[in-house]
Amino acid sequence: MSNNKSFTLPLWLDKIIYYTFGAIYEPRPTDVVYNPDKPYEFVQLYLGTYFPRSCAEAYCIASTLLSNTYYRNELINREEINILDFCCGTGGEIVGLVLALKENLPELKRVYVDAYDANPDAIRFLYHLVDNIEKTNELGLDLVVNPQGIYIASEMEIDDVVNLTNVEYEFILSSKAINEFVEDKTFDNNAYEIIATKFFPLLSQKGVFIMSDVTTQIDNSTLYYPQMMNDGLNKFIRKNHQFKTIVPPSCYLHEGYCLGCYMQDAFYVSHKKKDRDVSKIAYRVICRSDFAQIVMSNIPSTLCRADNPTADKQAPYNYGTR
Repeated sequence: MSNNKSFTLPLWLDKIIYYTFGAIYEPRPTDVVYNPDKPYEFVQLYLGTYFPRSCAEAYCIASTLLSNTYYRNELINREEINILDFCCGTGGEIVGLVLALKENLPELKRVYVDAYDANPDAIRFLYHLVDNIEKTNELGLDLVVNPQGIYIASEMEIDDVVNLTNVEYEFILSSKAINEFVEDKTFDNNAYEIIATKFFPLLSQKGVFIMSDVTTQIDNSTLYYPQMMNDGLNKFIRKNHQFKTIVPPSCYLHEGYCLGCYMQDAFYVSHKKKDRDVSKIAYRVICRSDFAQIVMSNIPSTLCRADNPTADKQAPYNYGTR
């Protein structure tokens, strides 16, 4: 796999965001911790600041994944792709993923997306954004997005989302969202393990779950979100051997005993308002175990903070030598 870490917003998308919707670039890291109740004006700011970052993250992660010959060959003839985005916001990760898929899958004609979020203005933005994207004809495929508003106050509402579909997904996304459930103390147990338990069974036989989150410290805790995410996902995988991590590659090798190390990766996005805006996240890509064995054929040895806690926190995302 290659390591593509930078992305420039396509001009047609740049125009839609900053001219059509008048989006505003203004980083407010402390204000984006909890988003369901944010007003229309804040969603406009979010679209101009954090949509491009999410777009870049998803594009780069998916492009790197598709640079894996084994993975790409399994999807190369697909004409349709199904995506579920849990806590979609304004949909940056959806657009980034679709752009990467279009570049790498020559037969792709249709993408269907089920998108869920608690903020009604974000859902409204996403609906009109997709309409504007379709009018440009720049994607060269049919993009059908079904945005739905749902507020998650307990595991019961997650069950409602799961029960709404009878579709198996090639991609399930959760982009920088689970931290909000942690901050709000929505669940009694590890939120990342709960989300994995609920959504991973919806993956198709060759589907992947891309879960990312912020890398900051959890309020009133000595832990950081990547540590909690890795701990929760590792616990789930140790209980459910039919799933396995493929990114970072070190997790494929070491998740059986890792207790939740800290890691992060940096991506850069350029657009009308900012050149090389940086976004730092932690993420895991997980799929069914039999498919993981195909994708990770001939995996090289890699550095891991589970083996060496003083190792570079970006090391888990780097591929070592064969």
